[in-house]
Amino acid sequence: MTVTNREGYFVAAMTLLAREGRSGLRLAALCRGVGVTSGSFYHHFGGWDDFVDALLEHWETVDTRRLAELADREPDPEGRLDVVKHLALTFPHEAEAAIRAWAHGDARVAAVQERVDAQRRTVVADALIATGVDDERAGRLADLALAVLIGRQQLLGPTDVGELLALFDELMAAAQITPAATIADRAGDPRSSGC
Repeated sequence: MTVTNREGYFVAAMTLLAREGRSGLRLAALCRGVGVTSGSFYHHFGGWDDFVDALLEHWETVDTRRLAELADREPDPEGRLDVVKHLALTFPHEAEAAIRAWAHGDARVAAVQERVDAQRRTVVADALIATGVDDERAGRLADLALAVLIGRQQLLGPTDVGELLALFDELMAAAQITPAATIADRAGDPRSSGC
């Protein structure tokens, strides 16, 4: 019997979710993936529900709270945005797509997914605000960033992180265009007067 810690189960579970979706996350497959018996599983987790709670907490902690902590450590506002963008590329995209699908039929999973999305939105909005973007616009841009991330995860097949990076870069370029500059440009443009 292989000795493992709880982390090994979480890694195996995320692998199963990425490869087979929620339907592939079963006790026998999980134990096979970890290389242990079901007795070892029950030693680490009281039962399946306890495991699911621990897995969701692990996902929320590793892939969301870590994002917030690392972004907060970056003192440069532009650097913070870069940290956020690059950390988003490291998320377990295929496993997250499976978790999102799972959330449609499980209120417990949905509650965690909602917290994850809200925390990620806050991290992105705060990073944008630090660069001088006003609060309302930062919220909209954070919503767009989440929509890009979730949308790419929902496409069939593996998430193309190169394309995701290009989309984030495009969004960042758009974020540098301030509403005040756009209004000033229009004020100087005779076509904007309606004449």
